[in-house]
Amino acid sequence: MTKPFCKALPLLLGLGLAWAQPSLEQAEALFKAGDYAQAALAYEGVLAQDYGRFEAHLGLGAALFRLGRLDEARFAFDQMVRVFPDRYEGHFNLGQVYLRLGKPQEAAEAFARAAELRPTEEAYLGLSTALLQAGQAKEAAEALKKGLTPERSLAYRLALAKALYASGARAEAVPVLYALLNQEARVAEAWELLARILAEEGLKARALRELDRGLQAVEGKDRARLLLRKALLSERPEPLLREAYALDPSLWEAAYLLGQSRLQAGDPKGALGFLVAAYRVSPEPQVALALASAYLELKDHRNAYRYADEAGPPGAFLKAQAAYALGRKAEALALLEGVSAPEAQALRGALLLELGRAEEAVAVLRPLYEARREPQVGVNLAAALLALRRFGEAELLLREVLARAPRLAAAWYNLGVALQGLAREAEAERALRQAAALGSLEAQKLLRR
Repeated sequence: MTKPFCKALPLLLGLGLAWAQPSLEQAEALFKAGDYAQAALAYEGVLAQDYGRFEAHLGLGAALFRLGRLDEARFAFDQMVRVFPDRYEGHFNLGQVYLRLGKPQEAAEAFARAAELRPTEEAYLGLSTALLQAGQAKEAAEALKKGLTPERSLAYRLALAKALYASGARAEAVPVLYALLNQEARVAEAWELLARILAEEGLKARALRELDRGLQAVEGKDRARLLLRKALLSERPEPLLREAYALDPSLWEAAYLLGQSRLQAGDPKGALGFLVAAYRVSPEPQVALALASAYLELKDHRNAYRYADEAGPPGAFLKAQAAYALGRKAEALALLEGVSAPEAQALRGALLLELGRAEEAVAVLRPLYEARREPQVGVNLAAALLALRRFGEAELLLREVLARAPRLAAAWYNLGVALQGLAREAEAERALRQAAALGSLEAQKLLRR
């Protein structure tokens, strides 16, 4: 990350103190006292008297930035570079404001000009950050390579390795990382990125060895990220994830993976603590999706609906399931539009059937059943056929279903209804008795009539 431009301001502002006019001294005193609103007004007053005062332009932009008035700060630094086009400070600070405004392309142009005027580490780091945010990883790496000199910091070299990795130049990043680690072995991020690259190159065993070397060199909470990376490469990740999470509870990825592990083991209640902790630190869509799954399994449909909604498009199916469980069938059906997963289409067919749209249900369920021959889909398809009084077709389908799942009570019940529709009462009664014996309440009621 680039350093906030305000860190440089005490030095930059201090240049004018020896010969400043009283009004400029007052503005700088207000700025140093943290009264940025009054400082901004004072700097404006200085510029109203003399628009060529470099220190007043710089101070005004900085005060506005500190106040969070970014559009005004952008204008102030834009004016500064117009009046002083050959001064580094205006271009550098303008780049920082553009970054905060979410305009990386404009930020890159400002940082590039700053680097031309004075090739500082901060200017090149700012330029690479802007280019990465603009999706130009290759250009970011090239910028950092251009600015690389022997005196550059470890942070600069790590940024170069990250940019090379982001640009797809993984092999080129490796010597940069080894040179960095040979100079300072306690940089956890460098070990983590090195292991990731080695694993992606198919060198999993070597990646694990390098992580072990890193764990010997790195101390404290920084070890947690290395343990997380090792867990991702390990066949037994849970102990490593637990150790990582104990070291650094803010490491949401470890908590999320522990929660996912509990979910996969059929323990949604055990998963919740980890997933909630992960979500509090970083409300990522995949964490919200896992929370929705856990709450759905626990039949807490309101929370399942909430987190599925927060997961965005990937949560549409879970949100539809929760809406259905909450009795909001029309909403659930609308949510399933465009969701092509077989499970989603199966629910869509069932909803159409329940909403009395049997023809549409058949159109959805028939191709789904023919593709996968899932018994429950077959049962629902048969129910739709029964609603359309296509009893013979339903009978053939249900006998096929029962050949695969002979203890499916709903299939026996629907078969009984189909046989009644065909006026084959003795066969219908046998099918309904079989359904009742398997626990079908509907069959039991029908037999008592």
